[in-house]
Amino acid sequence: MPSSTKTQDKTQLPRPNKDLLVKRLNRIVGQVSGITRMVEEEKYSGDILNQVAAARSALDALGLILLEQQTQDCISQALKTGNGQEAAEQLMQVVKKVRG
Repeated sequence: MPSSTKTQDKTQLPRPNKDLLVKRLNRIVGQVSGITRMVEEEKYSGDILNQVAAARSALDALGLILLEQQTQDCISQALKTGNGQEAAEQLMQVVKKVRG
């Protein structure tokens, strides 16, 4: 039960760059829709792969922005609570998820 409480607390943090993230996500949705359209129209596979690479790159860039924010949040929380070990563990869990 405590882990769900921690997750709930994390989601309540302010996200000052929310508008930027939403714009990036909308752009990614547009890219993926374009890829779908290219497949439906039987476009050249090389062109589709270029668009897949662009969408993947956009997702990676978004992930880095979020990872930076998570790092800042973990450090800030560790400084406030004095519990650096827990913050480091939380951050490493996120990094492991991002790396796959």
